Amino acid sequence: MEHVDALTRQKIREWQVRRLEIKDQMANEPERVLELSKVLDQMEEEHERILAEATPPAPAPAAAFALRLEVSASNRRDLRKLLELALHELDSVLDAPGTNPGHTGNMSGSLGDYQLQLTLGEPSATPE
Repeated sequence: MEHVDALTRQKIREWQVRRLEIKDQMANEPERVLELSKVLDQMEEEHERILAEATPPAPAPAAAFALRLEVSASNRRDLRKLLELALHELDSVLDAPGTNPGHTGNMSGSLGDYQLQLTLGEPSATPE
């Protein structure tokens, strides 16, 4: 229930304030505990209705680009160099005219290796 709209959050806050007021009344007026506990029971039903009526927030827009990069190197210097090379390859793909649905690239050598997968448009649910 961590994702609710603003109106529902406001209703829940108001409900919580009223509930705390009733609990304070119960502490200050012990002779009304039975009556006020019935009110609290009704409030629980109200809380369930508020949650049932909650509208889920609008989904976040799909990402325009998704990038998956795996790099293996034996030391920091080689790692930095491989990242540079992967970035250079990525830049050339992004700057290329035309819209490809995606690009897969890799490099392997004495520095180590990298694999990158760029997806344009909505990313697939299961990366390959």
